[in-house]
Amino acid sequence: MKYKMKSGDTTFIGIANADTYMSFVDEDWSLNQLLKHFGEETKNANIMVFQMSVNGIEHSWKVKVTVNQENKVKGSYRQAQGYIRVTNKELYLVDYDCLTMAAQFNHRKVPDQNCSNYRISIQNGIYQVNVYQFYDVDSNSRTGSRLKDMLIEFHEVKDISSSMDTVYWCNF
Repeated sequence: MKYKMKSGDTTFIGIANADTYMSFVDEDWSLNQLLKHFGEETKNANIMVFQMSVNGIEHSWKVKVTVNQENKVKGSYRQAQGYIRVTNKELYLVDYDCLTMAAQFNHRKVPDQNCSNYRISIQNGIYQVNVYQFYDVDSNSRTGSRLKDMLIEFHEVKDISSSMDTVYWCNF
């Protein structure tokens, strides 16, 4: 599956289980509250959030997604590993706009209209997720693939061995 996240603020990108992710934080949330919330939901395997830019540069990210497939990755700018639970045979790639609007308004959920285009069809279960970022938007440089900016691999597992409680690659 290939996606091009071409609108919205992509300073942060997430992979969310829309069925279980509790999106609301506060009508007047702070960045610290939001990051803590992302960490709690990551620990519960409902979402994984990645800081894609230190400088807040927006980019139309080319994302390749694979399920239970080994990919030969020959170098990347950075990589991360985590876990997510699938409960409704779908996940969504979500951008910062989607995440923050859902965090601010109790009636808003993920995905929003824009991010509903980034639906990942996947069987229910627990997945180890390997994420590779090839393009460093802040320095306009690439390591590894020139055909995609990110690769997200889902590998079904029986249990979550250890879970992060923070935003990946976050510098706040």
